[in-house]
Amino acid sequence: GGPPLSKEDQLAYSKKARPVEYVPYSGKDYKAQFGGGEGYYELGKLGPDLDVDELAGRRQRQERVRAYAEAVRHENKQQAAFAPERREKPKPPSTRQKAMEFARNVPKPKLKPKEPQPAQDSSASDDDGEVTELQMLALRHQRDKELVEQIRRDLRVT
Repeated sequence: GGPPLSKEDQLAYSKKARPVEYVPYSGKDYKAQFGGGEGYYELGKLGPDLDVDELAGRRQRQERVRAYAEAVRHENKQQAAFAPERREKPKPPSTRQKAMEFARNVPKPKLKPKEPQPAQDSSASDDDGEVTELQMLALRHQRDKELVEQIRRDLRVT
């Protein structure tokens, strides 16, 4: 037991169906009220809510920013028209440019004047008394060739 329950409390805990205030409709009733369903068709979309105060505030801020940017752009154009031309400071020369300038200014070596040399034959150069290094090498080569020939002859004989 326990205390007796009121009618509302009895309804909340009972398994009986509660009285409902609605009229059940059929599919025919739906079609009559909302259109005869000729296949699938798409209903419209809700779309944005453009009358919100927050959106209006954003639009106003955006418009102010746009107007300010346009005013600044116009002002800068006017100042640029009357401003003197900028002259760029000359850049300091790079290391390569310094080296190239130095190389241009290095004094070139002076060439020794060539002594006129008469056309020389090998027999004519022996008469001068001066023997060049090339002539010495040629004589040495000739002696070595003769020595090799002598060794070959000796080897064949023995």
